Amino acid sequence: MCEFCSKSEVTVEKLTDDEQMPCEWFSEESAPGACDELAVYAVSTWFVDDHLCDAHRLATEKEMADEGLAEVLENAGFRSEFEIRPIQEQETCDYILPTATDWKPCGEKAKFAKFILDTTIACAEHATQMSEESKES
Repeated sequence: MCEFCSKSEVTVEKLTDDEQMPCEWFSEESAPGACDELAVYAVSTWFVDDHLCDAHRLATEKEMADEGLAEVLENAGFRSEFEIRPIQEQETCDYILPTATDWKPCGEKAKFAKFILDTTIACAEHATQMSEESKES
């Protein structure tokens, strides 16, 4: 396991009064359905999505650049929604070519971890629950 897989970076920010939206919490386990409370916090989590070899790191960066996603977000004042960091531990490349029919990962030695930023807006109860769950992992 790479040094980043067991960690996640979580930030919780209070929404302003003019940012009233419903809580995005949805449960299929304890009480199926969506929460009907208003969201008061934005909970953002950085986590490892893939491990990449040199070639697939470049392919991933090119895909993101071609979509123009990173530039659009930066121009709007937002942090990029993905980040690629070098890893020290031994991992294999998880990249699967989007046009592949066999869905087998590359399998070469990975030298990078691709992080994704996931942001969920939540009521106070669910923001607390999400924050506690991230500390446990």
